Amino acid sequence: MDDNFFQMPALQPEINVSELLKAAEINLSEQMQKPPICLFIDENSLFFLGDISTTIGKAKGRKTFASGLFLAALAGNCTVQNRIRAELPSDKQTVLYFDTEQGTYHAQKAAKRVLKLLNVESLPNFKAYGLRKHTPNERLQIIEFAVYNTPNLGFVCIDGLRDLITSINDEEQATMITSKLMKWSGELNIHINCILHMNKGDNNARGHVGTELMNKSLTVLGITKNEKQKDYSTIEAIACRDKEPEPLSFGINDSGLPYLLEPEQMEILQKMTESKTKKSLQPADFKDDTHTDNLRFKIFNNETERSYNDFVNAVCNLYGIGTNKAKMFITYFQDKALIQYRKQGQKTIYYLV
Repeated sequence: MDDNFFQMPALQPEINVSELLKAAEINLSEQMQKPPICLFIDENSLFFLGDISTTIGKAKGRKTFASGLFLAALAGNCTVQNRIRAELPSDKQTVLYFDTEQGTYHAQKAAKRVLKLLNVESLPNFKAYGLRKHTPNERLQIIEFAVYNTPNLGFVCIDGLRDLITSINDEEQATMITSKLMKWSGELNIHINCILHMNKGDNNARGHVGTELMNKSLTVLGITKNEKQKDYSTIEAIACRDKEPEPLSFGINDSGLPYLLEPEQMEILQKMTESKTKKSLQPADFKDDTHTDNLRFKIFNNETERSYNDFVNAVCNLYGIGTNKAKMFITYFQDKALIQYRKQGQKTIYYLV
C-alpha cells in the first residue's frame, strides 16, 4: 500500500475551478424534492438517502445491538418491533454491513442477529464483511470498492469508522474520511451510518474524526447503558434535523437478541433511573392504571391465575426489583384491590379482579 494514501492532495492546476463553481451553483428557481426517508422511529424521520449519520456510545454500551435493530428493518424493508420502520426504494434495497473491530466469529454473530430478528435463514440483499485483519488503507479501499460496485445499494453501516484511518486526532485524515463519506452518499444517493466510540468524560465522539463526523451528520444517535439497570440500554437522538424521535430502550433476551421495551416498561425504567437506589423504588411511584395494565398485559397476560411464587418472579422481572421488594408490590396490589387471591390447600393463588 502507498504510504502517502492518507495525504490530502493539493488542488491540481489543470482543474477548471470556474467549471467546478458553475456546477456547484444552486438553482434557486428549481423546485427541489426532499430526499427520500429510508428509516423512521415511530413517525419521525431518522435517516435520509443521500446523507450520513453517526451512532456513538461508550465501549460495551451495546452500539452493535442497536445497529442490529436498524439493519433488520432496512434489510427486511419492514417494521421491526412496532417502532422502527424502513422504506427503501425498490431499486435501493441492498444493505451492507462492515465490521472493522470484531473477529470473524463475533462479526458473523452480529450479522446473524439481523437475520434472527427477521426470522429468516438468509437475505440475498444483506451482505456483511469482517475487516479486522486488514490495514486502515485496505479497509478504506475495500469499502469504497464495495460502495461503488454493489448493485441496488441503499444503506451502508460501518461499525468502527476510526479503523479506516491511522489517527483519530489527525485533522487531515478526519477531513479526508468525512469528505469521502459525503461524496459516496451524495453521488450514489445512499445512506451511510458510522459507529464510533464516545469519549469517557462526555457525550462526544472521540477525536477530530468524531467531531468532524458529528458536525457533518444528518443525525447523531447516542447509545447509553442504563446506570441503575445495566441490563438495558437507550437509543437517543443527540442531534436531528427533523423532529427528534422519543428515546428507545432495549434489553437482550435469552436468545441474545435485542428487544424494545414497551411504553409501560419504559416508564418503570425511567422511575428506576431517577431513583437513587433500587430500594427506593416504591409501588406508589406509578399510577394505578400503569400497574393495572402491567398486571393484565405483562404479568398475567393470557393466564387466568398465578401461584404466589410465579407471581413474585413475574413482578421481579417486569419491575427489575428483588424478591422482598416484589412482595411489597404484591401487598400494594392487594390493598388497592388490583388483584384478588384465594387459598388452595397450602398454596395462595392470585387472579385479576
